[in-house]
Amino acid sequence: MRWPKKSAMAIPACALLPALLMGLASACAASRPPKFWRDAQNRLVVEGPLLGPIDTLEALGLQLCGALHERPGVAAGNRRGGQEYCGVIYQHPGDERFYASHPSTLGPPLEAPGGRKQCYVPDAVSDPSAPDSRIYADYHSHPSITRFSPEDLQARRQRFYFRVMFNPICEVYVYDFQARTVLQLTDGKLVPIKYVTDDLRGE
Repeated sequence: MRWPKKSAMAIPACALLPALLMGLASACAASRPPKFWRDAQNRLVVEGPLLGPIDTLEALGLQLCGALHERPGVAAGNRRGGQEYCGVIYQHPGDERFYASHPSTLGPPLEAPGGRKQCYVPDAVSDPSAPDSRIYADYHSHPSITRFSPEDLQARRQRFYFRVMFNPICEVYVYDFQARTVLQLTDGKLVPIKYVTDDLRGE
């Protein structure tokens, strides 16, 4: 006995469209150059600019929080989790305005104590419009609602004179390494809130 031959089921064109668009989006994403990478000297390089030029560090801090707010894992509330992002703030030669690089998600393979997240501070910025840009500060996000961690304030982790940090509710903090002072952005101004002792700095 011969079984009747099955005919191929016709798939409506409208059903194929979402899959086609998803495939196209994935192909486009795969073809985009990365925003951070390791160079031949194993330095972590980030692309710039993500933001800028912006006249003040205070204005840039708030805009950075907004620019990163929708990225995966950037906000984890008060829970230990999420993703930490690290980038740099820099200036073009002869220009006092500020630029922010794209962030990197590269970090240590192990979590910090308590499940806290970490990311590596970039070593360099690649901005084709200003190859000789000078890095002014590094920045990072905290996925939980916290201030600077003790690790953030240690001297062995300081590569630049200033460090900027913001959390999911866009509280912005700046660490002035030379003045040993933590400042908080309040009503558009950076206000000193803490002096960093030798014990905290690890010196």
